[in-house]
Amino acid sequence: MKRALPFILIFMLFAGCQVKDYTPIKPADFEQEVTVVSGDFSYDCKVCSKENVVTVTVLSTAAKGMVMSYNGDTLDFDYSGFEYNIDGKNFEKTNPAIAVYEVIDYIDNTPDISIKKIDGGFKYEGRVAMGNFILIQNDDNSLKSLSFRDTDYHIDFKNT
Repeated sequence: MKRALPFILIFMLFAGCQVKDYTPIKPADFEQEVTVVSGDFSYDCKVCSKENVVTVTVLSTAAKGMVMSYNGDTLDFDYSGFEYNIDGKNFEKTNPAIAVYEVIDYIDNTPDISIKKIDGGFKYEGRVAMGNFILIQNDDNSLKSLSFRDTDYHIDFKNT
């Protein structure tokens, strides 16, 4: 019995442990309020990603109420009833609808994407037209922040 005791203790130790699954749910459809920061300028908006379209509604500044939607090709603007759309491929990549769309698209379509478990969530890294990015996702799969290396542009997601 004395020989079996260490094996029984080891078995009990391993039987009581559970392997925690740290596989994140890749961000796809979500809606969160954010603060977009570019240098000394910042503004609040709501970002909604649904069915491969990212829509941004500006909540502060003189552009309050402007809605921008990007589907990977066309950037649509709607402001006080004035609507227009342009080819998003030739538009400024710091537009938050384009930036978020490209990061989500990269995450969804890159099989060997770098995802690391970090304290409180997950860290995604990759490269899009705007440059190298880091997306932080909380353990509850909500988004925390999106930043681009070598730029002063980042998006802070608010969690309610």
